[in-house]
Amino acid sequence: MPTLLHPRHAQGIDEVRSLEASLASSRPEPRTADDVGTGFVERLQADAVRRQKQFEHDAGLARPVVDRLLDVPDLREAAKPLGADQKGRLETKTGTSSSPPAYAAAPQDWRMNADVDFVLKSPPYDGGFTSGSGAAVSAEHATFSLDVQAIGSSDACSLSMGSWFFVPQDNPALRLSTSIYFNRDWHQQAMGYVAHSRFATTLQIWDDTAQTALPAAPIAPGWNDGVGWFEAHGDHTEGEWIDADTHFPATGGHWYFIQAGFSASVDADSGIFGVADSTIHVSGWLSYLMLGIWS
Repeated sequence: MPTLLHPRHAQGIDEVRSLEASLASSRPEPRTADDVGTGFVERLQADAVRRQKQFEHDAGLARPVVDRLLDVPDLREAAKPLGADQKGRLETKTGTSSSPPAYAAAPQDWRMNADVDFVLKSPPYDGGFTSGSGAAVSAEHATFSLDVQAIGSSDACSLSMGSWFFVPQDNPALRLSTSIYFNRDWHQQAMGYVAHSRFATTLQIWDDTAQTALPAAPIAPGWNDGVGWFEAHGDHTEGEWIDADTHFPATGGHWYFIQAGFSASVDADSGIFGVADSTIHVSGWLSYLMLGIWS
């Protein structure tokens, strides 16, 4: 049972929200979170599309040269085992489990100490947002998944989830921390033609009182990888806990909507010789978002 610890200290979702309400003149409207969250994931998606267009431009310039170099009967024969391996791998579903750890199902207690600018928030979060058909998120349970695949094509998706935080007093370097349970399974293979994959995790801070977004903070996990000329790269990791933090100048009396954002994009070229491929399967659980001063 949540308990009130002190007039300026609170533990539990309802108590933290009540303390924030007593300190702030008003709480932002729910639609504000929707606008901020949707805008954030749309920007992540737009950035992925911009990179895809650059990939398509560069691959288009190189493709005629690669076609000429690969149009050799002996090379086609030698590459048949690679082609069979690629076909078999693509026909086998190897995505990671989207289930969070068993103990992630129950929300943790929220906590707030207004005297030292300390606030911890965990599921349920105030909003979850997606862009692209391969993204899924539950703000209630803090689970997420991103699935993209390119076979001689491109694909991308993005998502975020976050909560409102009220900051009682000025702090020139307020700490923002998070912990993410993470599963990843990605692979790419260049059948002569190039392939690329990119995954990014970002903390985004919206100062609603000032109506401005602070610079986004890239954090782990993330990668930016490409292959060419029959290379193959990949990684499979399950059950990894990743802790990350950043600092930002906070203004007392302001409301902040803070999100963790995830973006996955893949590109793979094709030509007369065959197709390259690139796949990302990611799933996980956002354990908490913590704002403030602690040791």
